[in-house]
Amino acid sequence: MSNGDDHHNHPERDARLYIPAPEGWEAHIKQSGEREYCFFQNPGEDYFHLLMGGELYLQRGHEMCCLNCALRRGYVTTDRLFWQHGGSENKPRPS
Repeated sequence: MSNGDDHHNHPERDARLYIPAPEGWEAHIKQSGEREYCFFQNPGEDYFHLLMGGELYLQRGHEMCCLNCALRRGYVTTDRLFWQHGGSENKPRPS
């Protein structure tokens, strides 16, 4: 019988994120009730999406970026060996 803690003992995947070019980026947790939006739009959408309370996001200057957009744009990677690969595929895409 499962006690609900099995996922702690046997993680399915590594959920860590890495920032290949960390200069200028800061990680934050959305804590205020103020309406704040991701700096980028999702593909196929013509609006900016809200950052939700408790959400982790990155910030560079006034740009706030949700983790989904950061992954899609290459600012963040799940590849812990990113530094070994080098080359242009690891450089973030321009905004």
